[in-house]
Amino acid sequence: MFVIRFALLSSLFYALNVSMIPLIYTLEVSAFLFLFIRFGTTFFTSLVITKSLFSYNKIKQQKLGLWVLILSLLFGVQSWLYVEAVKYMSVGLASVVLFTYPLITYLIVSLNSRRKLDVSTILMFLLAIIGIAAISQSEDGFYTMAIGIVLAILSAISYSLILIITPKISALKNWEIVKYTTLIPALGFLYLFLNETSFYWPSNQALILSLVSGVFFATGMLFYHISVKKYGPVRTANIGYTEPLLVLIFGFIAYLDAITFIQGIGVILVAIASITIEKRQLKQNNNSEV
Repeated sequence: MFVIRFALLSSLFYALNVSMIPLIYTLEVSAFLFLFIRFGTTFFTSLVITKSLFSYNKIKQQKLGLWVLILSLLFGVQSWLYVEAVKYMSVGLASVVLFTYPLITYLIVSLNSRRKLDVSTILMFLLAIIGIAAISQSEDGFYTMAIGIVLAILSAISYSLILIITPKISALKNWEIVKYTTLIPALGFLYLFLNETSFYWPSNQALILSLVSGVFFATGMLFYHISVKKYGPVRTANIGYTEPLLVLIFGFIAYLDAITFIQGIGVILVAIASITIEKRQLKQNNNSEV
């Protein structure tokens, strides 16, 4: 029970980080600046935990440079797509759509290994599609919601690719992977922020909230790795599904984000489909390791 708390704490801090995005937007903070602070905070956290600096020679010696570069770009793209999605839909619903990544990962792996999809798997995909269609029903307008859903799905696809490619650099420890894949996004978003418009300095409140959000993200990652190490990836992943639920709750409390009855049904359908596929994928991975 004690170890379960690490997974719950991870979901809590991830949810707090995500839930702050709409508030930060109201203070007219550039998405690029926000992402620079998030990745910068995570990068410096990884330096403290690993007690070592970034070493290009280590990456070169292990011939991991290309995979580190690809993962770095994917991490940056995934985060950017998600924060853009929040501009078009509530942060809670965007989080639910993002959590379709287990289905997408399963589909990509199945196609890559030429594994046939059984009837139950196909039904789960149809269930998720129906759920997303239900979520798209909004008074804000179908096209506005559709843009947000497309961005969130693209973010989920990017996250799926991250999960598939990460084993390529399994020679590195977890926090070393974090260290080597967050520096490029941090510098990239800093460059994009400086070149977005003429330079401006946001309010102190905006900077502080962005920094707090970055700390939440890094803390969530810390508890996530502790949970995986002590509790295993299976239950950690299952408990991780409390994150979109928490984001929905925080969105309702902080921003009065309400969801319609049909959208609520959609959330449930997506959750059922994603959790079912997640459990199946983890079970197959465990059986292949035995």
